[in-house]
Amino acid sequence: MEMSNLFDHPIIKARAKEVAESKKRIESKGLDSETFCLMPFVNLILEPDGSVGLCRQKGTDFTLGYIQDQSINEIWNGPFARRWRREFLQGKPHICETELKHKGCQLCPSLNSMLSKAVLTETQAPTPLRLTANFNGRCNLQCQMCDVWKMPNGLYNDVNFWEPAKKDIFPFLHEIDMLSGEPFIQPDTYRLIDEVSAVNPDCLWSITTNMHWKLNDRIEKSMDKIKFKNLIMSIDSLNAQTYYKIRYPGKLDIVMENFKLIKDYEARRVQKGMTGFNIHINFLIQKDNWKEAREMIKFCLDHQAMPFLTFLYRPEEMSLLDLPENEREEILDYYFHEYDWSELVLMRRVWSPLVDSLPRLSKASYLTQIQNIKSNHTLKYGEQDLELT
Repeated sequence: MEMSNLFDHPIIKARAKEVAESKKRIESKGLDSETFCLMPFVNLILEPDGSVGLCRQKGTDFTLGYIQDQSINEIWNGPFARRWRREFLQGKPHICETELKHKGCQLCPSLNSMLSKAVLTETQAPTPLRLTANFNGRCNLQCQMCDVWKMPNGLYNDVNFWEPAKKDIFPFLHEIDMLSGEPFIQPDTYRLIDEVSAVNPDCLWSITTNMHWKLNDRIEKSMDKIKFKNLIMSIDSLNAQTYYKIRYPGKLDIVMENFKLIKDYEARRVQKGMTGFNIHINFLIQKDNWKEAREMIKFCLDHQAMPFLTFLYRPEEMSLLDLPENEREEILDYYFHEYDWSELVLMRRVWSPLVDSLPRLSKASYLTQIQNIKSNHTLKYGEQDLELT
């Protein structure tokens, strides 16, 4: 079954325009959009165990330090953070080489909307413009590919974070990002909303949620206090059994019921002149769900959400990269035969690491196939050289 040309969908058109504008923003600073990323210049991540990082794409693999041992400013302007920024300023990214190649995450429109506010120097002002506040591991699911739910809770109450942050951090933030564990079941989420909205009501919020909860008046009242930039929903299968296996012991019907409640609430927000949610749906491709990509793309677009297909690298035993070479090729054959160019552009983060994992001759063959698929799309629909991330 072939879907219609996705490049004609308003959400995809808008996203492609935003990505093109992101490239222009970067290049207007005299930087290469292929080798520069803004993230380490604006963002700081606080993890449940006290580790501090710069980018959610790197997870906890690249810890800069621990909040129990150093001040936030010491970590934010420490040697590792400065090195990370230096690599991008020099156009020689080593730390993020794989991410730039497979994900194109440096072109994220949401990130690059902050470029005009950023200072592009190795050493930064004491307070970052953006905070990823992963205060607790607490979650209501035990996803098979995740260990965050095993991480501690309550550390930021023990290290005297809140009181200093009220005057030194919260008033100066342009954005807050939350994802670790499940934010909507954690009391610290609502405390953060109260604290920040009191001193910085124009701060923009992005929250990643598993949606495995139910919107109620209390949650809605708290969400009314903030301006949303994105609401990102992690839904890794539309099949109830597969969903249960991946996001144990989750029930897909709970997620779908809450999705409807959230969409209805968003409509009420917009009617009152408040921000919408700019809903994105994350779909993490792994061994158990790789054939569902098209179904998820269709679900997203049918519900006016941006599909965001990502690729599982670890745990290795759940990743497609763990499969024998012939099975990886079979997956690529399936995608390249069944999916058209407009779908494959949305799936760059999926097929790119698979192609890159193959021996040189096989890799060259699949890259040629990709170019042929793109050329056939151009012949059918005209030139539509859109880039998405």
